[in-house]
Amino acid sequence: MKRMISILLTAILFMSTLVMPTNAQEGGTQGTKPWMNTKLSAEERTKLLLNAMTLDQKIQQIAISRFNENDKGETIVIKRGGTNKYQSGVFPPQGTLPGCEFQDTGRQIRGIEELGIPTVRMTNGGTGVKGGSCHNDPVATGLPSTVAMAATFNRGLNYEAGRILGQESRAFAHHVMLGPGMNLVRHPYGGRNYEYFSEDPYLTGILATEQVKGIQKQGVQAQLKHLAGNEQETERWTMGVQVPSRAMNELYMLPFEMTAKNADPASVMCSFPDVNGTYACDSPELLQDALRKNWGFVGYVMSDRRAIHNTVSAIKAGTNVELDWAPQYYTQATIKKAIDSGKVTEKDIDNLLRPRYIKMIEYGHMDKPFNKFLPEIVDPMVNGASARKMAEEGSVLLKNDNGFLPLNGKPKSIALIGVEWFAGEAKMSPRSIGINNENVVTPYTVTPKKGLENVIKERGYGTKVTYNDGRDPKAAAKLAAESDVVLLMIGDTPGETVDRETLGFPAIPLDKDAPREDWVKQEPMIDAVLKANAKKTVVVLKTSGTVLMPWLDKVPAVLEAWYPGMEDGNAVANLLYGKVNPSGKLPMTFGATEREAAFATEKQFPGTRQDTGKPGGPGPYGDGSKQLIAQYTEGLKMGYRWYEANKVKPVFPFGYGLSYTTFKYDDLKVKSVRGEGGGPGTPKGKGKKDLSGIDVSFTITNTGKVAGKEAAQVYLTLPDKAGQPAKRLVNFEKVDLKPGESKRVNLRINKADSNHPFSYFIPKDPDNLANWANGEWATAKGKYRVHVGGSSADTPLVKDVPLNFKGNR
Repeated sequence: MKRMISILLTAILFMSTLVMPTNAQEGGTQGTKPWMNTKLSAEERTKLLLNAMTLDQKIQQIAISRFNENDKGETIVIKRGGTNKYQSGVFPPQGTLPGCEFQDTGRQIRGIEELGIPTVRMTNGGTGVKGGSCHNDPVATGLPSTVAMAATFNRGLNYEAGRILGQESRAFAHHVMLGPGMNLVRHPYGGRNYEYFSEDPYLTGILATEQVKGIQKQGVQAQLKHLAGNEQETERWTMGVQVPSRAMNELYMLPFEMTAKNADPASVMCSFPDVNGTYACDSPELLQDALRKNWGFVGYVMSDRRAIHNTVSAIKAGTNVELDWAPQYYTQATIKKAIDSGKVTEKDIDNLLRPRYIKMIEYGHMDKPFNKFLPEIVDPMVNGASARKMAEEGSVLLKNDNGFLPLNGKPKSIALIGVEWFAGEAKMSPRSIGINNENVVTPYTVTPKKGLENVIKERGYGTKVTYNDGRDPKAAAKLAAESDVVLLMIGDTPGETVDRETLGFPAIPLDKDAPREDWVKQEPMIDAVLKANAKKTVVVLKTSGTVLMPWLDKVPAVLEAWYPGMEDGNAVANLLYGKVNPSGKLPMTFGATEREAAFATEKQFPGTRQDTGKPGGPGPYGDGSKQLIAQYTEGLKMGYRWYEANKVKPVFPFGYGLSYTTFKYDDLKVKSVRGEGGGPGTPKGKGKKDLSGIDVSFTITNTGKVAGKEAAQVYLTLPDKAGQPAKRLVNFEKVDLKPGESKRVNLRINKADSNHPFSYFIPKDPDNLANWANGEWATAKGKYRVHVGGSSADTPLVKDVPLNFKGNR
């Protein structure tokens, strides 16, 4: 294994032997390039650079470049998909980085050598480095899916995920990581739910903040995506969302607000949807009022691919960079026409460039451009060990009747059954458009069978593991009947551009060219195996989220492993055998039917067609249909809030997860906290101390016989005046306890926290969806209820506290 890794790294090093000179220049007067003076501030240098640039150069710098008309290469014609528009250009023979094969997906802003501006390369995120500016993808760590990272409820592990993503982006000479994805898991059909964290805005914002900090600590810019309303893939290019103002601000915008304020991300990606009447990348309400004015964001915004719909609107809204295969709206011709008409000025173009150049200088990308691959800075074994720990802590034990798990040495035979994607190989997050199981190029993978055999050998057991791929349900059932234990590994197939068709277990296209009738069917296999030996079957789910389990009562144990990544086999086997105690918690609610909560009606998901005057249908330009509009009529009643408000018991609630041990919560104390007041200029200690938050403390005891970790959760119910449907998550902490050990947990919740824990949003014009960002956060005087426990539905500690914050309504 080590020899294989060495060969791969040597090959990459060989490609990078040609080293381009850097632009770095020491302080002092730099002659014809005064903006390269490193003694000046980033703002001063940017001003000098913009003053030196021609209009043509500025326009070239605000769009992703697939080609450069000044390069010598093969002339090509690019078809503008879905229309009769074509654009001619020249296909460059190679990117500007030695060893970088040209990538026609276009994730680079080509530099201007005479000005000292380097080419900026971007790579897609965020479960592994793949899909960047170079066609030759690097060897990279295959991390678990983002929803699995959320299930860890572990801040440190999410920072470590960011560190790995940033480090490996840097090693591949890429400047920007397009991630993390931060849209909420509003419904389980979302085709990209595996790229997102959670149904809860607080959990999403906290963990995304950690990932962004980890990425940017490595000198790589993070890009939050997709702002906003991108909770489905169905007709994503043309569809619209109608979201009530309160839900928009308290739920869907909140994780972006938290991360923008707490992690100082370099950039944000605006999304595809038509948000409350205006496409996101053309929306001043979204990109000016909310992002920049309300949150104080100072970075730059890049569009999703083909998400701009109007040149002037996008420029005025502040979409700094157009992402497409080649510029379509930010072309020389369209922008010069807009300038000639007076709709846009050169100052507007400067405003687009300024924040991006400032970030480039702050990150050192202008002075020390990434001009070679650095695989030597990556230790694949260290990163692999981290990926395994993430997969272990993110897996959620959903059911374990009569202590069926962990397994021991008594079983002499184990039947490992499931189609190749889930049981025959390490299951990683899909990283492409379409269902073809394409993913990160990893240094190694651990299959489920290999992982089981590793633990069995380590413990000296005599158990034999036999694998069956499930293509023949009868053969799978026969093996199940003959075995002491059955491990049934099953999963789903979401993907970018398409939402899930079912909450069951779909057929799998093991051969991407196979007709649908030849796909391997999971449901007949599941039925046959459970009929043969349900009482000895452990179901291991490898899904993007909620699945329906009509057979749940028949099996003794269920483990949700999500997409565990390249260490799949080791992580799952370690959990099944108790080498690691499960500690993951569900980051979304598992419901009971195909239609409930925020996906109860077609109007909510995928939406209904409305005559808005805008094109609808699939593809960037639609097919002539009326526009598909998803209406978020549930308002604030999304996720666990809906189940609590409607007194509906889900199959498994948000925050739920079992362990091989048990935990006891007791001795809850809540104390109000006062901070300095008196206004600006008041001497410290002289001003009136205003109420600033609360301290919550409680004790957790491991009452079982094995060590384990418990993700303790703190929820808050606001006074009735706030109009909240349920309690909300406001803090959590993961505690590691030995058998019989107790620990005191102390958590502070501040009114000034970026998630507005005590507040609710009051829109100035609640009936005008187009003006959804205009309003204010308010707090209510009255009784606040603190809940503490192991899930949203299991909070045994409850205490009321009267609070009257300054400025309460």
